[in-house]
Parts: sequence; structure tokens; C-alpha cells
Amino acid sequence: MSTARRIAWGITGSGDKIRETVALMEELIAKYELEVHVYLSKEGEVVLKFYRLLNDVKRVFPKVTPERGPNAPFLSGKLQMGTYSLFLIAPATANTVAKIAYGIADSLITNSAAQAMKVNVPVYIFPVDQHEGELVTKLPNGRDLKLRIRKVDVENVERLRLMDGITVLGRLEEFETVVKQLYEE
Repeated sequence: MSTARRIAWGITGSGDKIRETVALMEELIAKYELEVHVYLSKEGEVVLKFYRLLNDVKRVFPKVTPERGPNAPFLSGKLQMGTYSLFLIAPATANTVAKIAYGIADSLITNSAAQAMKVNVPVYIFPVDQHEGELVTKLPNGRDLKLRIRKVDVENVERLRLMDGITVLGRLEEFETVVKQLYEE
């Protein structure tokens, strides 16, 4: 498998869009010759367990690695050495977005994003909190949960949009366009 078709996918601790993200990841590897290595933030692992998706992710993807610290596993080194052509982050929590937007690199996902940007590895992020107001998401038991998206969270997404090396995606489905571009290079 060429490095051009090997990507790192970071999952953070958002329950909103987690089922859709996992379904999209599975769809992309089925549709394209794509090798996806999954990196879980500490809370990403918790949320996947909570939604009963962790075993599915481990079954479908050849490499699933949970965070042990900001530099463990050494994802930032792999990004710097060209192991991966892209770093995708979805779903991205408001916390992860705020940290990246303000240059805080104290977790596996935020440190790896910062290091990827330093060596021009493209970083694509799907933040769940992109529009101010209320939204409804699903809990693991299928019940609805109303969330209020704060102005500060939306402002942090806008700050990300202005950063070199970061592309903010408005919809999860846009990741397919990103993957298609790997085949055009």
C-alpha cells in the first residue's frame, strides 16, 4: 500500500456524530483502496465504549491505538516522517477545536495536529459544534439529547478556518472528497 493512501484518523470524545463517523470510515475503506489507522483520544475511547462501537472499530480497522499521552503513541513522529499523507479528525469536540485554535498541544490529537501542520501534512477537521443554537443528537439508548452550541465554540471553529494547514469541513460527507483527491495526485 502506498503511503499516499495511508491516513491517520483521530477520534475525539464527541458522542454527537460518532455513529455517523464510524459508518463513514467503514464506507470509505470499502469504496477506496485506503488504509486507515485510527488514533483515539482518551475520551474518544470512552465515548466509543459508551456507544458500543469500540469493538466494531477494532474489528474493521487494522490499527486502532488509544492515547497514553500527548506523544504516546508517537503519531506526531509518524506524521513528520511521512507515514501518513493526511491527518483527519472527526468528530472533533469543542475542547479539541479550542486547543488547536489556540496552539495548545497537550493531547495526542492536538499535539499531532500541531506537528502535522509544521511539516505540511494536511489536517482536516470536522468539528461538531459549528453553528450557534440548539441541536438534537442521539444518546446510546436512542433517546434524543438537546445540546446548546455556544458562541465561543463557533468562534473557535472560525479561528481554525483561518489557520494554515487546517481545513475545516462543514459536513462529514466532505471527507469522501478529501479521500478522492488522494487518487488524483
